[in-house]
Amino acid sequence: MTIQNYQRIYDYIHEYQNLIYNYYSKHVVSFLVTYYNLNVCETIWEDEDIMGGAYEQVGDLSGVKRNKILMLPLFYSEEYNTSFDGQDIGLVKENETSFVMPSTYNFKPYPNDIIRLEQEFLSPGKEYPLFVVTGVEIHPNTEKRFWKIRCKNFQSKNMSSIEEQVINTYSFVEYDKKIHTLKDAQFMARLLYKHSLLKPKLKFLYDDRSGYYFQNRRPLSC
Repeated sequence: MTIQNYQRIYDYIHEYQNLIYNYYSKHVVSFLVTYYNLNVCETIWEDEDIMGGAYEQVGDLSGVKRNKILMLPLFYSEEYNTSFDGQDIGLVKENETSFVMPSTYNFKPYPNDIIRLEQEFLSPGKEYPLFVVTGVEIHPNTEKRFWKIRCKNFQSKNMSSIEEQVINTYSFVEYDKKIHTLKDAQFMARLLYKHSLLKPKLKFLYDDRSGYYFQNRRPLSC
């Protein structure tokens, strides 16, 4: 009777975890969004009459402050589920959907976060739908996890009132797949662009005989 290698059996578990949390979170089809995340520290809370909430989500009476994250990839967008809700103003049509976000982004989504589904730089001048987060689920309850974000369309809100709440602006950088300040993200973009220009020049300066790079290298005569 032969006994299987213990390490070989349990390596499959690690390979599966690596596939789920490292590969899928970086390489599956993503949707770039602008994400307005609640800034818990800077938000002004009313803790007497409405038990720690804010008067309004947006507007003059709102104490909510947000962090704006540009070009954030979200995954596994579900098909819109349309429902009708009878409210004081009449019959309201609501589109509901959900996204998946990996914990590798290192920030926590909250209910009432705002998601702008499209990016202005792709097709400028168009009106893009706004969604408000209605619920957040954790899958699974471990160190590395996915956030299941459920949201519905944000009724009768404009971008100017939302932008007034922004106190910090960040951007997702695809190169290292992390969130950086807008200033650092712009610096990294310029640096990567310079590297792309430098690469073909370095190839010409390389001498395959010596293995060195020569600044004033000239083609050898025959």
